[in-house]
Amino acid sequence: MSLGLWKGASPRGRRIIIIVAFFLFAILVTIVGILAPMSAQQIANENSELNSTQQNIQSMDLAHRTAAIFLNNFEICLLMFVPFLGIFIGTYALFNTGSVLAAETITQNAKNATHIPPIPPVPPILVLTLLFVFPFAWLEFISYSTALSEGFWLIRRGLQGELKREIKNLAKLILITAALLAAGALIEAALI
Repeated sequence: MSLGLWKGASPRGRRIIIIVAFFLFAILVTIVGILAPMSAQQIANENSELNSTQQNIQSMDLAHRTAAIFLNNFEICLLMFVPFLGIFIGTYALFNTGSVLAAETITQNAKNATHIPPIPPVPPILVLTLLFVFPFAWLEFISYSTALSEGFWLIRRGLQGELKREIKNLAKLILITAALLAAGALIEAALI
């Protein structure tokens, strides 16, 4: 990022720059998770866990599905707000998201190869790209990026002796991410 862009930006503009930087970081970590080599056992474990979760969620009505998705995503998001620790938790969660996408895609590609005629394999990166067709993917990644960026601001403001002022922003951003994740959960639950 250009230092001139940072210096010329308003306080709100600086926050947006950091959120965008963390959004790009989140996408990059998810891609690394997709591209990381996995053993057949790891793929089987990821798919087993994913199938169990999907069956559990599919057995619920819309309200309970929405609540389950929201609570899972909001819990992860809240942890990402924590200064220092949040970046590690966020990196792990996003990397794991990429690994799950890769495992599911690899398994589906193997099933499709047995079709007559065989269905060509789909690259896992394409699956991630296609997820952004759905609003819930944008809402989740924006929420996670906002949480990670607020962790940065809490550290920065703490070092500047302005932590009390930043706590107000923290409260607002937690409410905003909760609303975004609730909307995303409703959309995702409706699509299941």
